[in-house]
Amino acid sequence: MTPSGQEPEPSKSRQRRERERAETRNEILRAARELARAEGWEAVSMRRLADRIGYSTNYAYRYFKGRDDILLAFVKDGFARLADNMRSSGTSVQAAAAAYLDFALDEPDLYQVMYGLGGVHVPAAETVSEGDAVGAVMADALGITNPDDDRIARIWATAHGLAALHAIRKLPVDRAHLHRLLAASVDDLLRAPRQPEGDAR
Repeated sequence: MTPSGQEPEPSKSRQRRERERAETRNEILRAARELARAEGWEAVSMRRLADRIGYSTNYAYRYFKGRDDILLAFVKDGFARLADNMRSSGTSVQAAAAAYLDFALDEPDLYQVMYGLGGVHVPAAETVSEGDAVGAVMADALGITNPDDDRIARIWATAHGLAALHAIRKLPVDRAHLHRLLAASVDDLLRAPRQPEGDAR
């Protein structure tokens, strides 16, 4: 008998079905990322994915509503992993910013879909909380509680700008050089005197 207030444990058959469903979803996501790496995110479609994994298109729709749903899964996972990497990098602002840049460099295809780069359409309105988690890590490193503090946006914009310029080959320098540029920018920001709230100068 199940104790009061506790949900009954799922049956073994239900557990198996849930495990199989998760495995199939992961298989579809792996196929989507492989296709994106080979041909770009615009090549990802339900039909192409179904052909790639040997299922019918209708079968693929059992696991995802459509292409946007697949992209949304990548965006949510990407921001969660980015926040985790930044959080585990250390407690300093410099470490968090460096971890951000490393993620962008190590996962260029995932970073591209996270930010809708290269013409990729992303349902960004559905990933606000995941994006906010990245800002929260930066706020913690800065030792502030205001999520709208300009320093968060400035550090984020600098790290993202370096990553994006490098991705489109407008900043063809190596990783170490990118990190030096980012570290110098963060140091300059931390040394600069804070302007009073509402100062528009």
